[in-house]
Amino acid sequence: MYHLGEGSRMRLKDMIVGAAMTGAGIAYLRMAGNLPEREGVDAATVPGMLAWMMIALGLIEMVGAWRRESSSATRTGREGVVTVGLTLLLIAGFIAALRPLGFPLATALYLFLQFLVLTPRETRPPVPLYAGLAVASAAVIFMTFRFGFDLLLPAGPLVAWLN
Repeated sequence: MYHLGEGSRMRLKDMIVGAAMTGAGIAYLRMAGNLPEREGVDAATVPGMLAWMMIALGLIEMVGAWRRESSSATRTGREGVVTVGLTLLLIAGFIAALRPLGFPLATALYLFLQFLVLTPRETRPPVPLYAGLAVASAAVIFMTFRFGFDLLLPAGPLVAWLN
């Protein structure tokens, strides 16, 4: 009987995750296609963009797993489980903080902490860079939705400066 090595199992898992993400993106795209359409930005715009991004990320994951050498396991299983657990906790915290803090502050905080979680343990995290990226990303996303798409996101305490 043939046994897969640790690297081969990681590649197989990554291929399965990539295929699942691509499939979920395709299903989401089909569901988004059933939403009513209007001229310009409508209810189907953002779900459609998210679906295409899911499909692209799934394909990137599959290609990366396929190209990776079978002997290279990037993280041990335990570290991966801890990272996933922390990510799920951060997502729950983001959802809880969205209403009181508003989208810009909650998103900047979430992104900063997520960057720290995803930084490999053997690397020293560039905290100022992470903070700047988190704040800039949250601001660009908020402004795009608020003023570009004319969709209201919760502003939290920043609402006084936006009127």
